Amino acid sequence: MSLCATTLCAALAALAAERMTEPGAGWAEDAEGSPISSLSANTLQLDADGDGLVDSQELLVGTSPLDFDSDADGFGDGEEFARHSDPRDPLSLPEGEEVSATLLARGQGGKLRLVVALHEPQGLSDVSMLRIGALAQGEIVSVPLARFLGIADVRGVGGSANSSVTTIDLPIDPNFVHASGGMVTFFLAAGQTDTMTFNTAAKVDIRSEAGELVMLRPIQSTLDRRVSGGNGGGLREPIPVSTPPPLESGWVSGAICYQRSEVVGINGPRILHQIVEADCLEGWDSYCSGECAASVGATYETVDPLALIGG
Repeated sequence: MSLCATTLCAALAALAAERMTEPGAGWAEDAEGSPISSLSANTLQLDADGDGLVDSQELLVGTSPLDFDSDADGFGDGEEFARHSDPRDPLSLPEGEEVSATLLARGQGGKLRLVVALHEPQGLSDVSMLRIGALAQGEIVSVPLARFLGIADVRGVGGSANSSVTTIDLPIDPNFVHASGGMVTFFLAAGQTDTMTFNTAAKVDIRSEAGELVMLRPIQSTLDRRVSGGNGGGLREPIPVSTPPPLESGWVSGAICYQRSEVVGINGPRILHQIVEADCLEGWDSYCSGECAASVGATYETVDPLALIGG
């Protein structure tokens, strides 16, 4: 499988090479501040089924690392994530024919890995554009994609109807989250350069909790059936960068933190939530922080990515 099979991959590689020829401050740098010389892939990140998502990412989100199409609905797992349908549910199918993208996250090798999954329909593979950013410490800040190109893992795979799927795997220092007041919302917007409009947006919320990184994800009503009541809410799922959370620090094995929140304030794209229900649920292949139930009444701020693009 080619690691750079799409037009976007080629454009990223060209950008990295171009920046290396520019003098002075125009050079692109990696996360350590070193000039970028070329795209590189971490060969330790195995994608056994070739769907664009590495095995460790699939295990975290619940898809099969050995099956290109986990729910056998005719759409690969990477494409379904990129097109905002659920690759674990055969009744959840992609809609629309525009450029689409989403964000995933996991921990690996001492880094937080952000994964951009981009779907480009046939005929639109040369007009896509991406904007990436983060809400940290109450401020919306830019996260330049070019800064990470030299250490990103870029994969291109085929999608349905001759479309293409590109995943861009970016390493982030976990301390960026730990030092950012407890939570960071990473977001992206994707669209088409021919119309200069963004038509899709996505986000992933990452918390620093008891010394670990935790991903907040919404309940999937057709899949997370172990959460009863039908009240929506979300799950706080640890994404350890190396080993599972130490149980002696208050983490509970075989459980996950369920929480439900309400919106208590809106300021432009920033949304303030207050947690109104939270508890550890047993029967999950995960870990629950001992601070879960005590979080009721706490507030946290996230961002509405659609508001950033006028949606």
